Amino acid sequence: MEDTSIMKTIANMTLEQKIGQMLLIGYPGGAAGLRTLERVVSRRPMGNIILFSRNAKAPGPLRDELAYVRSMIAGQAGVEPLVSIDQEGGIVTRLGAGFTPLPGAMALAAAVSGGAATTADIEAMAAVNGSELKAVGIDWNLAPVADVNVNGLNPVIGVRSFGEDPEAVAELTAAYARGLSKAGVASCAKHFPGHGDTSVDSHLDLPRVEADADRLERVELAPFRRLIAEGVSAIMSAHVLFPAVEPEPIPATLSRKALTGLLRQRLGFRGLIVTDCLEMRAVGGRYDDLAARAILAGADVLCVSHTAELQEEAFDSLLAAVRSGRIPESRVDESAARVLALKAVLASQASARDPLGRPESLALATRLADASISLVSGALPDLGGGCLYLDHRPALESRVEDGHEATPSMAASIGAAMADRAFGAIELPVDPDARAINAAVAAAAASSRPVVMGSYSLARHPAQAALAEALAAACDEAGVPLCFVATREPYDAAALSAIGGKERAVLCAYEYTELSTRAVARVLSGSAVPAGTCPVSCRFL
Repeated sequence: MEDTSIMKTIANMTLEQKIGQMLLIGYPGGAAGLRTLERVVSRRPMGNIILFSRNAKAPGPLRDELAYVRSMIAGQAGVEPLVSIDQEGGIVTRLGAGFTPLPGAMALAAAVSGGAATTADIEAMAAVNGSELKAVGIDWNLAPVADVNVNGLNPVIGVRSFGEDPEAVAELTAAYARGLSKAGVASCAKHFPGHGDTSVDSHLDLPRVEADADRLERVELAPFRRLIAEGVSAIMSAHVLFPAVEPEPIPATLSRKALTGLLRQRLGFRGLIVTDCLEMRAVGGRYDDLAARAILAGADVLCVSHTAELQEEAFDSLLAAVRSGRIPESRVDESAARVLALKAVLASQASARDPLGRPESLALATRLADASISLVSGALPDLGGGCLYLDHRPALESRVEDGHEATPSMAASIGAAMADRAFGAIELPVDPDARAINAAVAAAAASSRPVVMGSYSLARHPAQAALAEALAAACDEAGVPLCFVATREPYDAAALSAIGGKERAVLCAYEYTELSTRAVARVLSGSAVPAGTCPVSCRFL
């Protein structure tokens, strides 16, 4: 669609339809969720959709549902919606059964850093992701994460990042965006200007990055600068305070200095600016008039992911702001034009024929997962005779993950890989109490086989560190080899690598997913070698 055609389309749209193009809304799962969406769209011509795990179905039913959603929205808005999703891979994977499992960003970076994978592999993995999304009617993936994770206590980015080196993150995010684009799917770099140096989850509270302008330029902005140069389709704003950019106590999402001054004018970004969800507690309930303020700051699309009432409230707020003259209608036209331009590009790109369930796609994902496993300390003990595995199986910790399908436990995967050997497993909660710790230590002390403990985010679950200390003492006294698997945060290695005053073997897996549990199992069973190199400072804490 040429600019003249876009402007003609805009001229024929009502003000309400144009404002609808500036909304990105989610809806509940199931038949009741569809009815909720129908009610919202019948009253207000919302223009775009975001999906979550609650909307997940097998590919065929999902394709049918999205065809209906597209038709329904087009009937009200005058144009089909962008259909988006956070299919990052790893811990943020919305679609499961029927889709290729995807390693997350830090796992991919570890595979590349170790030399067993290349940026071309990352691009190919992203193309698989994009082609499968496109095949079911999803044309906008809210990925890659361009945040440089320089804070080991970051509770929301962490392993969703490609690492702590700005140039490496820039290189890998660019490859990922190219892969999505080759599949006819728009990408979205997030979270601008950078969410990697926070110790607060913006889903729960308002983070702050104290870095000065020089550090922001060297670290946080480097990936975004590269992605902009390569023509990334969209950039998502961060609900984060950046005093070096905006001296007022408002996050980047609401800051004209951040979105217009820095992103548009200084960095030259011409694509779509979308907000992170306005229901997140970093902004929701903290600032009044969110919708209008975000648009006046420079955002084009407002994400309201969950609540129908808040979606309608955002729409009505924009409509009132335009009618009162607070937001010029020309400003609405500007954002609507960007949305329509992206829709036109995506509509012209056909999906690959039958891309779902290809053996070669699973083979690539498996190879990259295997290549990601990193030995960051010590030497693995000989597990030829089996082992005793202590598993801290995770529970949902953050709204960003939005639930998961049941993940096979690490213990189950290791047990299957060691089916011909003596194997025992103890499954522990992520916050074991004294009774659970004492029982696990007693079992380890009595073991005639090496003991392997899987950790899960030690910094947020200090009881695991207490267990590790007790295990080290008991195993050393009994002469039993002990090693660790950091099943999510590589920063766990800071506490585990020298626990009890001696060097310990520590593997990093970067995510507790089916792909990673099986990859770790292959390493521990001796059928694969840990070829990855950790892309962050594992002794950070």
